[in-house]
Amino acid sequence: MDYAIFFTLGIVVAFINSIAGGASSLSLPVMILLGLPPTVANGTNRFGMLVGLLSSAFNMKRYGYLRMDIAKALLPPTLVGAALGTLVAVAINDSHFQMLLAIVMVAVAIMSSLSIDPFGKPPEKPSAKPSKKAFLGFTAVGFYGGFSQVGVGFIQIFSLRKYTGLDLKQVNGIKNFLSLCFLSLSSVGFFIAGKVILDLAICMALGGALGGYLGSKLQHKYDQIWIKRTIQLASIALAAKLLWDLFL
Repeated sequence: MDYAIFFTLGIVVAFINSIAGGASSLSLPVMILLGLPPTVANGTNRFGMLVGLLSSAFNMKRYGYLRMDIAKALLPPTLVGAALGTLVAVAINDSHFQMLLAIVMVAVAIMSSLSIDPFGKPPEKPSAKPSKKAFLGFTAVGFYGGFSQVGVGFIQIFSLRKYTGLDLKQVNGIKNFLSLCFLSLSSVGFFIAGKVILDLAICMALGGALGGYLGSKLQHKYDQIWIKRTIQLASIALAAKLLWDLFL
């Protein structure tokens, strides 16, 4: 039964991440509610997402949505941040992580609903080399992805659209490639720290291969707003459940 649940979870997570991002807002709390310690759920979740991201990134490149010049330029700060975030994540205790996770889930749900645009319009043409400000910004995004992963897809989409000015399909292509790279790095750190249940992660990865393929293939046909709204509502509900279990 656990294998079936994690296989299905892999399909759902990879599908949503390939077209919108934020699916870890659903998968992490579900894994915790199924009995995994929060930091182990954090490691198993990202380890299980790798195959889905690989499938999605490959298809996005095949469809011509992946701008490798921009992706390569943003890869170094993303990996630096992810390495630092992973070190913090494997050192924190489970109760503190569960509290931070609940807070982050609510914050992500709120921020992804905002229509305010405090950073102005994106450039007409993306820069070939990130400025110092952009380097620090994407290091921060990588740090958050290495630490939590919850809602990092929304943060990446927002940051990449502001930095590049590209359309959402191209932004998703870059996001999926960068996510694949920093999750590969952080997954190794979690595995070494003993924070991955390998058989469950493999089941999730097998489902992720199918979900990533379907998401990358179908994303140009469907409106993504219903997925984001579902994630926002589910995030708030599951965050409330996490806090209830933690304090009551």
